[in-house]
Amino acid sequence: MKKNNKFLEFLIVLIYGVFAITIVLPMIVTAIIFKFVFGRRVRKTLHHLTLEDYPNLDAYPVNFKSGKNQLAAYFIVDKSVTQYKAVMIVAHGIGCSRAGYLNRYDYFARQGYIVFGFDCTGTFESQGKGLKGLTQSQVDMDNAIKYLDTLSQLKEYKLLAYGHSWGGYGLATELNCPNAQKLTAAATLSGFNDIWGICKYQMTRYAGKAVVLVKPWTYLHYFLLYGKKAMYKGIKGVSAFNKPVLVMHSTDDKTVPYESSVAIHKDKNTNPYARFVIYDDRGHTLSRPPEVEQKIRELHNGKKTNLKLGDSNIFEYNVNVGYEYCDRLTVFEIDEKFMDEVNSFFEEVLDKEKAATLQNE
Repeated sequence: MKKNNKFLEFLIVLIYGVFAITIVLPMIVTAIIFKFVFGRRVRKTLHHLTLEDYPNLDAYPVNFKSGKNQLAAYFIVDKSVTQYKAVMIVAHGIGCSRAGYLNRYDYFARQGYIVFGFDCTGTFESQGKGLKGLTQSQVDMDNAIKYLDTLSQLKEYKLLAYGHSWGGYGLATELNCPNAQKLTAAATLSGFNDIWGICKYQMTRYAGKAVVLVKPWTYLHYFLLYGKKAMYKGIKGVSAFNKPVLVMHSTDDKTVPYESSVAIHKDKNTNPYARFVIYDDRGHTLSRPPEVEQKIRELHNGKKTNLKLGDSNIFEYNVNVGYEYCDRLTVFEIDEKFMDEVNSFFEEVLDKEKAATLQNE
């Protein structure tokens, strides 16, 4: 009888031990990780741009609501442009703010677009205690589209969108949603396809293969925060949109590896209007010249960072470390030929829309 009791006690302890190791501990670890990673705000990075860098631009600050938070945004136009082609939403990457995308605002404004840029929740001048989660980029994009749709003075213009990195994921997954149909075309650059692919890549760097233990809790955490939106995949959004989409990625991207990208799933695409462009030497930013990407790598090769995390958001810290040994002009150098390729895509769409309108009149 005593032997049976001891065996039962051992069995209970074993079950509780397995339960703790495989369920309770991963749940706690997941909660800690998400609090650390997404619970902090992103400020301006060490290298950033200001409107003073672009005297040719006029900026009109506005705010719009995303959930409980007011997001800071502005409309950007080139002073020399008198007739506008369309409204262009530009969505920034994680760890950055709209202050790091003014070079792209400037490019699109010079081409004749009304540019609309905003800081995501928990970023720079927008409200929010933290970033909340990866899906927040899609939520904020959705609310940006809804806000623009309320402005009567913009009704005459087609609505386009350009999203990079986190913004690329947010835009691609937003294409699953009804509000995305208000867009005429979209370009998603260096975007990851879903939350787990990029989470796995980043966490494996620190936890190795044990990261698989937090997979179900990662999904549960996101589902509790965002519902079914957290389950959206970028490639499904591209397919569901059934309008022109430009998907661009570089296979040497170290931030969003090609294996985690929307682009790698091009064979699953069913949208006949989608275009996939894959590079081998443009890194993560894409809009910088390849030789500058190489220069940045050489400047950092073998050097240890002198920066401290402190109370910075980890994504903001990683951006700063990535450009620590660069001068500001190098960080924000823009490849006009590359941007011309993106613009040609949008121009082609607008020309076809204009021709179809004239034919119907």
